[in-house]
Amino acid sequence: MSGIAPYHKWIQSLIKAGNANLKYLEEKAMRDYNDNPATCTILKFTTTGSVASSTIATADDFQDAEVGQSRRLFLVEGFSQDSVENLGTALDIEPEFFASQLRATKWEHHDDRSDAMHLPYVRKQARFWTLEYLECIRLNGRYPLGRTRLLPWSPAIRRLHIRNPYKDQKERYSVGLLTRLMSLWVKDAENGNFDAVLLLDLPLKPQVEFEYDTVKPFETVSTSWSPYGGRFIDFAALGGRESLVERCPPDIGLGKSSLKEDLIWRLQNAASFVVDGAPPVYVIPQLVALSNWTLTLAFLRRDFYSLNTRDLTSDHATTEEVKAALNDLQDCRSLLDRCNHQMWKNIRQLGLTPSDDGSVSPMSTDAKLPNHLLEDWIFIWRELRHWINETDRLLDMRLANLSILDSKRSRDDSKRAARIAADSAGITKLGQFLVFVYTPASFAYGILSMGDEFLPGKSKFWVFFVVAIPLSLIIWFGLYLWVRLTSRRKCTSNSDVVV
Repeated sequence: MSGIAPYHKWIQSLIKAGNANLKYLEEKAMRDYNDNPATCTILKFTTTGSVASSTIATADDFQDAEVGQSRRLFLVEGFSQDSVENLGTALDIEPEFFASQLRATKWEHHDDRSDAMHLPYVRKQARFWTLEYLECIRLNGRYPLGRTRLLPWSPAIRRLHIRNPYKDQKERYSVGLLTRLMSLWVKDAENGNFDAVLLLDLPLKPQVEFEYDTVKPFETVSTSWSPYGGRFIDFAALGGRESLVERCPPDIGLGKSSLKEDLIWRLQNAASFVVDGAPPVYVIPQLVALSNWTLTLAFLRRDFYSLNTRDLTSDHATTEEVKAALNDLQDCRSLLDRCNHQMWKNIRQLGLTPSDDGSVSPMSTDAKLPNHLLEDWIFIWRELRHWINETDRLLDMRLANLSILDSKRSRDDSKRAARIAADSAGITKLGQFLVFVYTPASFAYGILSMGDEFLPGKSKFWVFFVVAIPLSLIIWFGLYLWVRLTSRRKCTSNSDVVV
């Protein structure tokens, strides 16, 4: 960077030169981030890796910064144009580092834009990465499952996935999964000194507000929250990597008010988390992401098994209940896809190449990653891929059972309809028989119940004779036809059997 031109003018010159990736650092794009000024804490380390001092950065710290003369970490919470200007000028940071963080923040909710590759470096003197993970928070209230947007959402929409892990819980609360980002920039000197910058998301306010994407018109929901430590976690399923579990306890630092304070505490107690003499500044932020991913994996298992899939197979389930159960399954699977994509990006950011079979290989020999961290990322990647495959298997099994039940219900409905039709036909035949038999009988009864004037020898006997004789002929002729038709039908059926 030229010492004459300010940092933002240098960025503008790079954009005009064809580096379109830096468009996120334009003054117009950065204007929305200035509403929440960033705070910066400087940690200085000794040669043994312990924290020597922790102070709030002032303007003098940026003006008198001597690159490569000490071992220090700038912990930056939030994002603003001033922080980019101060850090970039003082430490001579590649603008791509800030652009990478902003791009991940801007597009973390867009599945079609979140798979972008590494931004090209202007110089190769430093290395940096941007990691994503899901933070589990406890929402004080029961809310429907679904994807929401946090308010206020400017300058970028931040998603919150609402889940309910307990069907029989006594307390009324839900769990929200919130995407978090952290970006680390490190420049090492030959004498062991280093300058590092770690960008962190702002902590949530005591009251969170969100609205569901699928509910229109949008209704704002406000509730308090607290850290979700995942006390239910049984790490037996993660026992294949016990060292990771020991170094990433799920509830460590829950009393801290922010991730920044949690990181400071971890760095001050680096001996509990770092092995093999690896640099704490590079290792501990990754362990924070890994710790949250272990909690997320265990939670996703619990969440899937807590879905009310009984509505799919219940004979008394309504169409709306079946649709709701299918939507819950689809949301759960979509969340796994998102986790898979975030993990894929993390591994790519660290200079590794993941594959669907669970293997991970370095992109080049320059990928600097301690062996135990490499094993941890491989383990989390394999666990995630295994759970995705297991979820697909369980989903296929449930949907197959649902299709079998649907076909069985269709057959039962067909049999029921055939039985009703047969009963209706029988009733119709019975009615016809009754009409055929009892109508002439009613005539005969009417004739026989005539008065004395219709008896033989009386004046109106001829009426009885005229009515009774034709009626008898009709009845006998009908019986004759009935017998003939019945015998002919039997003969036809017997001939069919013989043939």
